[in-house]
Amino acid sequence: MLFRPTLLFLVACLSHAFVLNAQPYPEAIEVLRRYELRPGVRVTALVRDLQTGEVVLAHRASEAFRPASLVKIPTTGAFLALRGPDYRFHIPIMLRGKVEDETLHGDLVLQASADPSLGSHYISDPKRLIREVKTLLETRGISHITGRLIVDLHDYPRPFANETWPDEDLDTYYGAPISGFNVSDNYADLYLFSTDEEESVVEPNVATLLIPTRQDVLRSSSTKLDLTPTSSPDTLLISGTIRERLSGRHQRWTMPDPPSYAAIWLNEGLRLEGINLQQRPELSYNQPIAGQLDTLGYYTSLPADTLIKITNFRSANLYAEGFAYALNNYEQRKTGQPVVMRSYWHNRLGLTPDEFYPMDGSGLSPEGRVSSGALSLILSELWRDQALHKPFLASLPEAGVEGSVRRLSIPSEVTAYLKSGSMRGVRGYAGYLQHEDKWYSIVYMANGAINSAEAKATFTQLLTQLFTTRSLPPLSSMPKQKPSRVKKHPRHGKSPNSTTSKHHSVRSGKGKK
Repeated sequence: MLFRPTLLFLVACLSHAFVLNAQPYPEAIEVLRRYELRPGVRVTALVRDLQTGEVVLAHRASEAFRPASLVKIPTTGAFLALRGPDYRFHIPIMLRGKVEDETLHGDLVLQASADPSLGSHYISDPKRLIREVKTLLETRGISHITGRLIVDLHDYPRPFANETWPDEDLDTYYGAPISGFNVSDNYADLYLFSTDEEESVVEPNVATLLIPTRQDVLRSSSTKLDLTPTSSPDTLLISGTIRERLSGRHQRWTMPDPPSYAAIWLNEGLRLEGINLQQRPELSYNQPIAGQLDTLGYYTSLPADTLIKITNFRSANLYAEGFAYALNNYEQRKTGQPVVMRSYWHNRLGLTPDEFYPMDGSGLSPEGRVSSGALSLILSELWRDQALHKPFLASLPEAGVEGSVRRLSIPSEVTAYLKSGSMRGVRGYAGYLQHEDKWYSIVYMANGAINSAEAKATFTQLLTQLFTTRSLPPLSSMPKQKPSRVKKHPRHGKSPNSTTSKHHSVRSGKGKK
């Protein structure tokens, strides 16, 4: 059942949401219609006054569009609402067996939590789990373990990719599978060496740790590699070919089975810290670990509001998938779809599947559909809810200044905090605008045979018509957009760069953000 304040707000919103006649800004609507004269282009936009709930501008507001990474808005918003901004993922660290002298005669057990940030490239201290496990073992005087590392995954299915993701994205770092135990954003950093003087070598780096390997790699005209965990406790078998004359070439390699690589990473990290495990790591999926377990302590992630800020600033697919995955129960996780997130917004706002039906948590799926009217209501609700307002607003980067929208030009009369979304055939922006003393929500999506630069320029023109009195050149003569000058603003406090490491990614045309 809807809370009464929410219901009253929605009545006000819906009474204005889809009125397309007598628009107060015909020039702005003309910008959108002019862009739709391009063959195969369809565009939607909805601007709402957040104080009154009234719609300022609406175009195709009830039609469903492919949203790309704009799906991260309902994903992060639902996670904030259901778990709270202070929520942290917890990994219990336990012993099974008897401690004598400095030896545990038994196993070290870690219980998976689906934390997507473990060993992440976006976190300033990716090896923190290794150090914290070592510290907890040292409190018991343990430096040697006769058994193995066991990762308890009984609440999670085996890793698999969302069945609606494009095949060409499945081997890319931004299309890595989600699982109950993730590490290093579920891709390894491979450094490739192949010269005339030396043998071909691959150096696999997982969360800043060089993983031991056995290698059978040859020089060739192309690079094709296979990385397989071996029966040794902490070793990868690397086989295949490397293109000739490479020297330190970097390649992101998606882990097909993240928990296996996470276990090897942790095993090797503990060995380097002086904690030796005698047997090979084990993943346990079927049922809880049997026997008496002694809890040493817990590893905890950064708080949810910080992780969500990283997600929206960096457009981090794995984080968004991790939030949707964590909200689901065991059976729902098998679907690969954001079942709980989707149901949450259906129930809270009365949205229908026709207007809101994302197929994943990140927006990588081309089959998900969202209307600008539905996304506008979600943004309005996140603004109206006092518990969600501050952390969600802080999660969006300022346009022209930071994050994935740092190169977006907007009129100087406007300050905007936006999430971007792009993939083949999709370009969009959504979030909040401040003009003078008033705040607005905005949703803009272009689909079809779009030119990314033109879609971006159309958004800039739309804002110019709405919030300035400047005249506009024809769309085809718009100059190349330049980033706005960086300016300070008190809204965010620290940016993600103050709590995370720098991570610059070059995305292929197949990807999205």
